Amino acid sequence: MSARSTLRIPTPETATALLSRYLDEEGLSEDSLMRAVDLIQQRTEVFLSDALAETERAAGFRSACSAGCGFCCHTLVSVSPPEAFYVARHLETAFEPDARAALKARVIASAERTAGMDGGERYVAREPCPFLRQDDWLCGLHTARPLVCRAMHSGSLAACKQAYDTRDATVPTPTMAVFFENTKAYMSAYISALRPRGLAIYPVELSMALRVIWQEEDAMARWLGGEDIFAPASLGVREVVRKVEKV
Repeated sequence: MSARSTLRIPTPETATALLSRYLDEEGLSEDSLMRAVDLIQQRTEVFLSDALAETERAAGFRSACSAGCGFCCHTLVSVSPPEAFYVARHLETAFEPDARAALKARVIASAERTAGMDGGERYVAREPCPFLRQDDWLCGLHTARPLVCRAMHSGSLAACKQAYDTRDATVPTPTMAVFFENTKAYMSAYISALRPRGLAIYPVELSMALRVIWQEEDAMARWLGGEDIFAPASLGVREVVRKVEKV
């Protein structure tokens, strides 16, 4: 990025301070937390719009992403528990009952089918995100998609297609690190602002986290009460298990 860049890049410290101040003022409840996620997503869209304009101006980077090019939607999706609850709420309000039931069934089937698989293994197996519509490769969750999905920007559609066609996630795909700074900042903020309030919070895999939310009674209330309900979806737990199995 240019030394004269005016882009305001969120840091973990500034994002944590922002979220902590909000929770101090509004209190911690289901409604206030979901509002916080919504506000963070709105801020993210503004940041990414500015970042795309700045990287094109300063570095000549132009995003090649467009609707229907879901090559990168075949990997593990890491989210925070608040984001998982936000997605679950979106499904309850944005879909008709039959469509919602079908989508929930697809998410649960995906969680069971991919249990224990890391992102690379899913990519090689061409395991799609359960929210990727198979008829047109559009995101069925677009307006509520997680931070990590919003950060994905490629400068070469040809590279993405080559990686997908050859099942090789190591194919060099041009992007800009700045797109991921926002995600890192707010993922850190969720943990740093909520853990001192007694919540069990760590990165979780989206499909498995949603299965937990739907299968555990009063999931939100129990989690807000400090119960650790997301252990089955914890990415940290999975990584430890995988490392032990390889020894």
